[in-house]
Amino acid sequence: MTPETLAQVVAEANLAPSTHNTQPTQWRLDGDGLILSLNPQRFLPVGDPTNRDARLSMGAALYGTELALKSRGYTIRATEAADEVRLAFSSGEATPPERPITRRTSYRAGFSAPTDAQTTALNQLCHARDDAALTVDADTIEALARLNDATSLTIMRDRAFRDELRHWMRLKPSHPGWSQDGLSAEALAMSGIEALGAGIALSNPVFTLLDKIGLTKTITAEYGKTITSTGIVAFHRPEGEDRLTSGRQFYDLWLAFTEADLAAWPMAALADDPNANAEVCSILKIPENQILINVFRVGPHPGRAQPPKARLSPDKLIRP
Repeated sequence: MTPETLAQVVAEANLAPSTHNTQPTQWRLDGDGLILSLNPQRFLPVGDPTNRDARLSMGAALYGTELALKSRGYTIRATEAADEVRLAFSSGEATPPERPITRRTSYRAGFSAPTDAQTTALNQLCHARDDAALTVDADTIEALARLNDATSLTIMRDRAFRDELRHWMRLKPSHPGWSQDGLSAEALAMSGIEALGAGIALSNPVFTLLDKIGLTKTITAEYGKTITSTGIVAFHRPEGEDRLTSGRQFYDLWLAFTEADLAAWPMAALADDPNANAEVCSILKIPENQILINVFRVGPHPGRAQPPKARLSPDKLIRP
């Protein structure tokens, strides 16, 4: 594999989603294979203390790597999982990309009304999987919207979590990481004024003061956006499964949304908080031998232009 092809594969593979857009996966060419590993400098010690979500992100990047290799004619011979993952491959005949990786988007704003075809497609794709619990019931969506807001506020009250989140937020274009990583104001669907306000409101001790007078509920609320969802999808996987495998399926599901002309936004708080996690599992009747990994709100993108994905360049992702 030439350096140019390696850079193309890594750039395409790194379009995969990752927690807070930290992009913790790194690549290294190793003879007739690629070695994927995690970059500890991109871990989230507060939000992800056991690095489970980092490994989930790596699983998504692994799937993206496999898709990128296949589209360039490489046949993957073996995958070995440990602290590192080795993909062995051999060259073959190039095939067109099978999945819409460049069209997949994280869409935080309100959705437009779905067509009958989109609603049918969402029902069919979730019905065809054993790891995606769907509700399209308006009352249930409203209940989950309220639960998400209450849970998010509880999590945001943790100063250490808030500080870590702010570290990964890029609230103005002058931030050095604006086009490279993290959560930009554009990706968070914030106007310039909203981004300025968020930067102030989430700082210390401003957040604590606002919380005391009951104003933080408005700052963290997502209810109005969540209830525009065509459906809420709880992504769950077998108990004890390696997060690497879960991450591959997580990305696969998100690409399936894209193929149905639907956008999605992960409401991670509902899975991260133990109480909310249990309530979601109860509401959506997730089997006891399954672990709730994340919860998506899903619906049609209204068609507004999306900002370019903030991604690190391949030279920052490829190890010597």
